[in-house]
Amino acid sequence: MSKIILVSLILAGCLNAKILYSTTVKSVYLDDNSKDVAGKLLPTNAIEVLQKSSDRVKFALKGYVNPSSPNVIYYSNGDRIIALSFAKTKTPKYEIIQKAKDGKFDEIRVVAYTTNDELENELKPMIDRAKQTYQESCSICHQLHKESQYNPNQWPSLFRSMLSRTPIDKKDEWLIIQYLQKASKGDIK
Repeated sequence: MSKIILVSLILAGCLNAKILYSTTVKSVYLDDNSKDVAGKLLPTNAIEVLQKSSDRVKFALKGYVNPSSPNVIYYSNGDRIIALSFAKTKTPKYEIIQKAKDGKFDEIRVVAYTTNDELENELKPMIDRAKQTYQESCSICHQLHKESQYNPNQWPSLFRSMLSRTPIDKKDEWLIIQYLQKASKGDIK
């Protein structure tokens, strides 16, 4: 009987897991009380809320780590789409879900903390805003590049090289880069 109750509680916890998305670049901490910023969570990346307090969120994020660079958590295996990065002096603890094979990255799950603001339930409105901003701003000077025209690793430097010539607000830089990188993979429309 106690095993049935335990399994029911675990399943209920999994079903009630809340997925949120950062709308902006957010500071990340290694514990609930720290004021010392350990890293940055980039927009559009899904986090699973594990615990919520009045000002902090404990979250889990699944991603990929290049074993030779453990401070950067990538969105996908092999592409340099950053989801979460940590300072070199703040290496996070993470669990390996699957060890890397054939030169790919380790699939991992990391637990960290961030502030309880600028998090949204839905990804689509953010993506729509990033797409619209990209289309309206980047077609002023030249014909708009299709998102698929460049691979995910090419978009950040290309976009940044033209950012100063656009009316795009600096706070939206990573939102648009994340959109372009993920759209170039076909992960978002």
